[in-house]
Amino acid sequence: MTCSRKGLKGEFGQSCPSLLYHRIGPLRFPASRDLTVSPERFERQMRWLARKGYVGIKPSELLHWLRHGNGLPKKPILLTFDDAYADLADYGLPILRKYGFTGAVFVVTDRLGGTNTWDEAIGRGTLHLMTAEQIRYWAGQGIEFGAHSRTHAHLTELSPAGLSDEVAGSKYDLSALLGYPIVSFAYPYGEYNDAVRDLVRGEFDLAFSVEEGLNDLTGDPHLLRRAYIGADFSLIEFVLSVRRGGTKRIRDWRQKLALRARLKRALGIGSDQA
Repeated sequence: MTCSRKGLKGEFGQSCPSLLYHRIGPLRFPASRDLTVSPERFERQMRWLARKGYVGIKPSELLHWLRHGNGLPKKPILLTFDDAYADLADYGLPILRKYGFTGAVFVVTDRLGGTNTWDEAIGRGTLHLMTAEQIRYWAGQGIEFGAHSRTHAHLTELSPAGLSDEVAGSKYDLSALLGYPIVSFAYPYGEYNDAVRDLVRGEFDLAFSVEEGLNDLTGDPHLLRRAYIGADFSLIEFVLSVRRGGTKRIRDWRQKLALRARLKRALGIGSDQA
């Protein structure tokens, strides 16, 4: 590493945004609308990233940077997709590659070619998941795959044996499918506790949470941050997610303004009296 002031700023002052998507595809009622981004909206987002000079990276490239402090492009972006919905292979990944990006897909390994049983159980609709053949194909196209447990279980509620089966088992399943070691894991529902994190730390080099924020060299590699991209995000909200690591502050600000307006109306206070 260089010891110049400019070099130190470049190596240690850099941050990496990571975006969290689930399903890319047409809305299919009653499948969860909040987890679905339309192909048209997704393409607009990818077009914006490409025009602004962002370069897609993989978790393995993020790992190199976290360990060595160098190797990232000037404007990195890590695009992640939880659950490995089949629609992602039909709509999302072709758009991703069209604009020259790579990314990471987190797989529920005991449900390959099946359906989203964890959502079906609570009445949120049925969606098909990627098959083993689709995963192998897209891995060959430069997409990196990580584990997302075996059954999308609530990991914090499991026994030690059950937890090991879900975490270590998913790593084994995916490694056997692709023929190489698996670097990363994404916590189902974003849930973890000390036992979950300790086990994940022993099995994977990286793990992704659902906490907002940008990733830098000071962060915990097993609590990496991601900005959730919602179904109805405007381009402004998307840009803020990329540049600031999320929109929670804006959402909180909007809620406060809405609450303030409701209180004014309830109390009969006009804007000239505020």
